[in-house]
Amino acid sequence: MPRPVEYDNLIERRAFEAVTPTLGAVARYLSNAADYKITADELRGSRPMQLFTLAYEGYFRVVQAVLEFYRVRTKEAGRNLAIQRVSTSLGVTSQEFSFITKAHERRNGTSYESPFPPVSKNEAATMLAVLTKYLPVAHNLTGTP
Repeated sequence: MPRPVEYDNLIERRAFEAVTPTLGAVARYLSNAADYKITADELRGSRPMQLFTLAYEGYFRVVQAVLEFYRVRTKEAGRNLAIQRVSTSLGVTSQEFSFITKAHERRNGTSYESPFPPVSKNEAATMLAVLTKYLPVAHNLTGTP
């Protein structure tokens, strides 16, 4: 499948780099995302920080799967641009896009800066809902069973 022009533009700007795909990587990323989701589902309603982190990391595996499918990796841009570009490719709504962008900042803030304020149950549930909704979309987009 040809890579969308938006990805080629990011390669030209050196935000992404073109790579040779690793055999089986897309399936492995999606399998890992599914495992994060299964574990997060077990925590539903409790331990919001852990649930949020599992769901966020699962969504990022979805992002990595799509990047691998389009034969690109982040270069100078890092996770944030990758998440934004792939989220657009997956067709997230503007409200979901806003949440995902904030979730990335939230994850970095609670991981690297301060554990306060604590992640709410609503934030955790929303992140899990995003993963739950877009994991099958990524399977469909990449043609990975």
